[in-house]
Amino acid sequence: VGHLINNSYRLGKNVPFNKKAGQFGDNKDAFEHFGRLHDVMSNGVKVKDGSNYTVGPWLNFDPENEIHTGDNADAANALLKDFNRPGFEIPTIDKV
Repeated sequence: VGHLINNSYRLGKNVPFNKKAGQFGDNKDAFEHFGRLHDVMSNGVKVKDGSNYTVGPWLNFDPENEIHTGDNADAANALLKDFNRPGFEIPTIDKV
């Protein structure tokens, strides 16, 4: 799951730190959790409003087909399998 979250981060934009930075459409649950995270970072960690951080887009994932779907799917799917360094290639299914 971690690498899927990283895909959102990699597609993200550098924005000022504030509660309005998250773009979650009508997803109230995501907006609420983003607000809680903002409060922890603001009040606990003391990150000041106006500081910059990266906020990625909401991504949908189809676990059965192992692809992103919906908005930003093309860009996110391109990140699912990066080129591998020589010696660390991931074999295709028919080679396993």
